[in-house]
Amino acid sequence: MIAGCVLVALAASACSSSSGTAVPETSVPSGSSGAPASQSARPTLTDAKLQPPSQDNKYTQSTGRQKVVFDPCTWIGAADIESVGLRSESRRRGPDLVAEYTYLTCIFRNPDNTMSLNVDSGNISWDENLRKNGAWLQSTTVNGRQAGLVRGQPGGEDACQVHMQSKVGVVIVGNLVLSLGKAQNLDPCANIMEIASVVEKSIGKEN
Repeated sequence: MIAGCVLVALAASACSSSSGTAVPETSVPSGSSGAPASQSARPTLTDAKLQPPSQDNKYTQSTGRQKVVFDPCTWIGAADIESVGLRSESRRRGPDLVAEYTYLTCIFRNPDNTMSLNVDSGNISWDENLRKNGAWLQSTTVNGRQAGLVRGQPGGEDACQVHMQSKVGVVIVGNLVLSLGKAQNLDPCANIMEIASVVEKSIGKEN
């Protein structure tokens, strides 16, 4: 089954549906109130409902893993997500995981509710990801960044993903065809590389 849907133990995040959450266009540096100190200083969306959880707890402190820097819910701009056919106002946090390893998750939907996009930003290493998911990853690059494409896996025909390496781990971009989309025989991989390219630019070369 597809990583980010099940391969990285985040089934709920990749398979969740989105409820519309309005996102203001106003932005502030991430060091301002409401944004965690672990993020580098760059503009983020400021809706309180979109802010990532603290990455400081007894579990994260015991592992020595780097904190996740790229938060997809606050770093991906409205114009960027809408440029690939998704509704920025549908943006909502998925079930973030902050434990022995961390995944920050954001979910979007397209206007006709036929497709859901999941973006997971985690701190498992690229090598760990390859050991777990390498059998399913088709090597590729996204804007020069090392990546892997997952498509057509048995049991995951309605999903398509791109895994991208980041400095602290991996970012997983995944399309999931919803019930209305299945009736239209939509291809979850149709624009996955375009979406991955937009997300990659939001990650930033420094990450």
